[in-house]
Amino acid sequence: MKPEVLLGDELTDPHKNRLAFHQAANQKIAHAKQHNHIIGLLLIDLDNFRSINNHLGHHLGDKILLQTQERLASCLGPDDFVTRIDGDEFIILLGNIAEAETTENTVHKLMSCFTMVYNLDGIDAHISASMGIAYYPYAGTDTQTLLESANISMSHAKSLGGNNYQYHTKKMSKKYKKKFYLENALKFALEKKELFLNYQPIFNLATREMIGMEALLRWRHPVSGLISPDVFIALAEKNGLISSIGEWTLQTVCEQAKQWYNAGYNKFKISFNISAHQFLQKSFPKLMMHLFKNTYIPANLLDLELTETAFITQSSYFETILKKIADAGISITIDDFGTGHSSLTRLKHLPIRALKIDKSFVLDIIPDSFDAIIVNSLITLGKKLGMNVIAEGIETEAHLQFLIANGCSQGQGYYLCKPLSAKQMTMFLKKNMMAR
Repeated sequence: MKPEVLLGDELTDPHKNRLAFHQAANQKIAHAKQHNHIIGLLLIDLDNFRSINNHLGHHLGDKILLQTQERLASCLGPDDFVTRIDGDEFIILLGNIAEAETTENTVHKLMSCFTMVYNLDGIDAHISASMGIAYYPYAGTDTQTLLESANISMSHAKSLGGNNYQYHTKKMSKKYKKKFYLENALKFALEKKELFLNYQPIFNLATREMIGMEALLRWRHPVSGLISPDVFIALAEKNGLISSIGEWTLQTVCEQAKQWYNAGYNKFKISFNISAHQFLQKSFPKLMMHLFKNTYIPANLLDLELTETAFITQSSYFETILKKIADAGISITIDDFGTGHSSLTRLKHLPIRALKIDKSFVLDIIPDSFDAIIVNSLITLGKKLGMNVIAEGIETEAHLQFLIANGCSQGQGYYLCKPLSAKQMTMFLKKNMMAR
């Protein structure tokens, strides 16, 4: 006997296929409960299938989908089920399993389906796939929960580069559910005023005089507490929220800078970070100029920070915008320097004012250590290029003295001053002005 395979309208009516899948899954779960069996639910997604459609055309893409389903069906037994449920996703039910380990051979056979070349009207194509695997009753006792578990493990396979399979685990489920929860919560973070800015002073290391500050974006979730920028910035870039968040950040910085400027605090620059995703959008330069015009803030009070990875792009548009911003009076700093692979040949021709040494190097600068050698080299490089060098992550007296001894003149970190709210920063400025 052959496995149950849903053919016919599989390319034109995926809704019908989903209904058939749910019916088959419910029946198999009921049978498994009665006979104390295990069910395997496998979710398979073709890697980069959109590129196939774009380059070869949808008619050849449809042929790939049909051939894929036929190949998958050939690997299955009479108690199994396979169909395409959406786009380039296929779902398989493995029925009447005594032990989960016994399905390993079937999983390998299914993945080997994608090692064979697809012949498409004389065109040879290679396709890979990512597979997520969830077992009843371990990953869920109903169809929907099993499907969600398989989807989580398939997403994990995708995140590892695709062309692999992953089994569902409780740890994985917890991690991805938290991620999905935060992705959804981030969509409302601006509206609910959960995002805010702190400001960390930047000092002349020898004199301890404040010469600038960096605006730091923070997210305080009402349930999860403070969320790391490393987490939520990546989520914002992924789900398209980075533009609205970046615009809010820039507007808030400009408005706060104007308040301090009007109060007479105008001897320092405020640095702000912009995602490379937003920087490369055509609307970004116009947005910046509009905000300056509306807040009447002198452009020379601001310093734009871009991570080093942003400078990897070979786009002439990137260089044009950098020069426009510099010509407007805004200085430009490379943030997290030393962690990327920017071309030094390109850097020396760009209007860069300063390099910021990433805190990951500064935190471990024990004399004669590898990180100490790196930091010393970055300081020398920056000075040779005629740029200011700023160290992040200064947390001890030893950090401070090492940096001063090796010629780094500027820096920031908790040892010098922790990030402050706008109100705390105003008090800090008043205190420092009175002390002069």
